Amino acid sequence: MKQYALEIVRQKWRLLGTILVLLLLNVAFVIMVSAYQAPALLELQTKWNSARRQITRSGQVDATLLHKQSSADLEKLMAKIPEKRHFARVLSELLEDAASSAVGVGTISYKPLQLKQEALLSYQMTLSVTGGYAAVKSFLSDLQNKPDLIVVESVSFSNNDPLVENVVMDLHITIYLRENV
Repeated sequence: MKQYALEIVRQKWRLLGTILVLLLLNVAFVIMVSAYQAPALLELQTKWNSARRQITRSGQVDATLLHKQSSADLEKLMAKIPEKRHFARVLSELLEDAASSAVGVGTISYKPLQLKQEALLSYQMTLSVTGGYAAVKSFLSDLQNKPDLIVVESVSFSNNDPLVENVVMDLHITIYLRENV
């Protein structure tokens, strides 16, 4: 058995020498990582965590200031919501925007819903407009930039004739109104 081992060492001395060198290098790298890099990495992680905690603490807002800002924002939002009696005006402006954008208005249907939590009334409205792509896009832009609280719930486009630019846009919007005071 000893003779076989000596024969293998004699024939494969280069391979065994390379394996021994690689093993020694591996041990040296493990010692270097555990002795030098691991403590340095732990120190850097501690600094990073403390800096993140400090930034988080500096971003905290006083609860009373946050309440005042939220109340002011809520008042601004409520000012944008027209009263229920102005529904005809809102609908008329919507139709005027359609005419100025050069789109044809198809069917319009709406359903009022009372919101129990707030003194608000929402009109779920479905309307269909037709026209060129630029005109339909212009109408949608006008609708989104209205000062009233109008939410575009969904939009779908269709064009039945590929040779003619006649886009049909079906809109589902919600118009919010305040109860008459």
